[in-house]
Amino acid sequence: MRQPGRSRVVVVGAGNVGAALGTNLLRLGHEVGFALRRGSARPLPPGSSSLPLDGAGRAADLVVLAAPFPAVEEVLPRLELPPGALLVDATNPFGRPLPAGYDSGAALVADLAGPGVRVVKAFNVLGAEHMADPVLPDGQRPLLPVAGDDPGARADVAALARDMGFHSVEVGDLSAAAVMESAARYWGLLAHDGGLGRRFALVACQRED
Repeated sequence: MRQPGRSRVVVVGAGNVGAALGTNLLRLGHEVGFALRRGSARPLPPGSSSLPLDGAGRAADLVVLAAPFPAVEEVLPRLELPPGALLVDATNPFGRPLPAGYDSGAALVADLAGPGVRVVKAFNVLGAEHMADPVLPDGQRPLLPVAGDDPGARADVAALARDMGFHSVEVGDLSAAAVMESAARYWGLLAHDGGLGRRFALVACQRED
């Protein structure tokens, strides 16, 4: 039997983003398994487990999609997510164009996930360097927008993100994902072309009256 407050989390993909998010969730005491394609030799965070991709979403409390975007059309149907499942889309539509009729990667993810799956967009607007231990040296927390059509699912993910060390902000339904994916490009522009480096993060500072 799982401990109270301990969720069964499946992270799809064990690249930089997936491994960092999994490490953070393990630190909070959650049970973390990585759903990987056959033959993957990615090292996993200590305390986690490896799961076959097929059927990995059936019994999870939360599934985090952190696979490369070009792979989502293959991996999502194989998870066999049941109606009511909670899927967090941490991807960005880089590496391939969006199919006609989709204005965001999250819209494609929602279609591929299947009927009744509650899709929430989060963890996509900053680099993996901030995901295992987000709190900055001065105590500030990186901004993290959270979008989803299901208010309860969106609130749950925002609360989890706060526990993980982010300044999470609910920004409405899944239509906001297109702006969030553009925000990831904005972060990349500043990090790379702007010379700030991948270890910089955006925070919310408000002017005094």
